[in-house]
Amino acid sequence: MKSKNVKSALGVIAISGGLLALTALAVPKIVAYTTVNQNVSQADVSYTQELNQKPAVQLASSQIPVLKVATKTPVSTIKSYFERTVTAEEIKQINEYAEKARLTGKDEQLTRQFTDQENKRRMLLDDQYKYDGLRPKQKLPLKSGSSEFYLDQSKFTYVIPKRELTDEEMLQLIDWNYRFNYVVSLNLVVAQPDKKDISQDEALRRAEESVSRLFGVDLSKLQAQTSYYKPFPDSKGQWFVNFLPYRAETLRAQDKSYFMYNTFVDAKSGTVLDTTIVDLSYKRTPITAAMNKQISQDSSWLQAAKSIVVDKQGETRAITSSSIIKDSAYDKSGVVAVLVKLKDGSSYTVELRYPEKTLRCLIYTPVSK
Repeated sequence: MKSKNVKSALGVIAISGGLLALTALAVPKIVAYTTVNQNVSQADVSYTQELNQKPAVQLASSQIPVLKVATKTPVSTIKSYFERTVTAEEIKQINEYAEKARLTGKDEQLTRQFTDQENKRRMLLDDQYKYDGLRPKQKLPLKSGSSEFYLDQSKFTYVIPKRELTDEEMLQLIDWNYRFNYVVSLNLVVAQPDKKDISQDEALRRAEESVSRLFGVDLSKLQAQTSYYKPFPDSKGQWFVNFLPYRAETLRAQDKSYFMYNTFVDAKSGTVLDTTIVDLSYKRTPITAAMNKQISQDSSWLQAAKSIVVDKQGETRAITSSSIIKDSAYDKSGVVAVLVKLKDGSSYTVELRYPEKTLRCLIYTPVSK
């Protein structure tokens, strides 16, 4: 399975290191039956033209703020909290609700969208819930009654008053989403690495090397989350490694930009198949037909891609060809994708942001065996 397909297949990522990978900050959905959409983006980099006409990558990602960890590394309290407090009755209720959603194919809806200020408060409260043990005084009501804010489970709808939600109500929503994700995760059969697969520590080491090599970042300031993915018993497994700042939602609430990095590592060979940088604040520039025409006549896009493969990735195998991939999905995302083929039949897909020519994602496709 190709790396992009693996991304779209990751529905609920298993709990890793005590952290639920799906946060309560997304618009509430029945996450057990939907895919994780990753809003990936570019590095804060620029290209310059050297005497040999090869674009050089100037990295400035170390300037992106990360939240300093003062005394001790923040550790999520969510998993241990639910292990102590979730009752058998709650598990039964949530499973029935999730199954009903699956059978009807319905997603949860909101009676109104949250305001920007509500979303920022929710981000701050989410980190406090996750790391500081802040909890609501009461659980989110799951039917109409005395509360203005509740989840109408019969209609899969969050009924939200016209006024802004209080912090208590926000915490109830955050608590419900994490609680739901936790219960659903109990039903998952988590794939385990094969005896011949590389270890989690080795996968983490290779992911760190790839991110550092391509983006020149200090990963000691970021936390790493790893999970093992294997869609079928006879398929190859992959390690997914995500690097992100501590208390990332607090940074978002404060309108501070930051980068995250996602990697996929082949569990058998240890080859890094995909290294992607994520910048949630990045503003895309969709590519029009006129822009496409200009891009096709501009060889610097091919030069930039080959420079990344050779100079940053350190590829020593001969390059036989390079070409721009035509795809409307890339155009909508503001990405120019370049296919770089190697002599042995393997290839790289280099995804560059338009118009900056900055690296968004490097995908390696080995020779099929």
